[in-house]
Amino acid sequence: MHLPGHPFAHVQEEIDFFKRVKPQFDALRIYYIGKYDLEIRMPVADTESLKEFYREELRTLQRFFRHVCFYYEYYRLGATELDRLYFVRGAEAPGVLLPELPDQDPGFSTAGDYLFAKIIAYERLQGDLLRAVGALDPAYKGRAETAEELPALKWTGDKVNLVEVIYAIYFTGQLNHGNADLSLIIRFMEKHLEIDLSRAYRDFIDIRNRKISSPSRYIDQMRESIHKRVDDDLAFKVSRKNSSKPGGYG
Repeated sequence: MHLPGHPFAHVQEEIDFFKRVKPQFDALRIYYIGKYDLEIRMPVADTESLKEFYREELRTLQRFFRHVCFYYEYYRLGATELDRLYFVRGAEAPGVLLPELPDQDPGFSTAGDYLFAKIIAYERLQGDLLRAVGALDPAYKGRAETAEELPALKWTGDKVNLVEVIYAIYFTGQLNHGNADLSLIIRFMEKHLEIDLSRAYRDFIDIRNRKISSPSRYIDQMRESIHKRVDDDLAFKVSRKNSSKPGGYG
């Protein structure tokens, strides 16, 4: 299918269609198929079993979001730099970043439109599951805490170092029981550390492709600093202990 009756006037119109219009319709189909699948697999069981079922489904969705984290971040941040690769028919998108997708009609699909549809549908399913768990376990929703006013903190180190930390937090599932998505963590850091992270996904690609240094260079430096401080503290304690003994100064 080549939309013969409605040719695109220019490339940007084609991008808008395959990035914003078509995925919304495909997402509806993916969402309702997924919702039906959940309903037929849902156990007729006690509350604890139901909660575990919902949580396992949430973990499955999180594994998907982690697997496509580059695209998910691109979607959530509204990035545009790679639109001509991902949302123009016939464009050669870098295969190393593309997850495996079902065969599509090349005249009516691009490298990224189906994946965007899947992200939209899975976000909606994730919201359904979170509400279902919250209805069974109100504590899961989290509790608002009043905190004293604290002075603002601003990230003044290299931006790429913060990106490295953000991805480490995300990949190890440290926030919201592992359910915090990457773009949320990025927006949180942007807001609270007063830094522009709009290129975070590009920075991580650069980190991943480092030829000489480690992809976890900054985290390696953090580890070395912590080890040095611990070693220094232990050495200081031993020195104090020895100096308190008779003749400790020789």
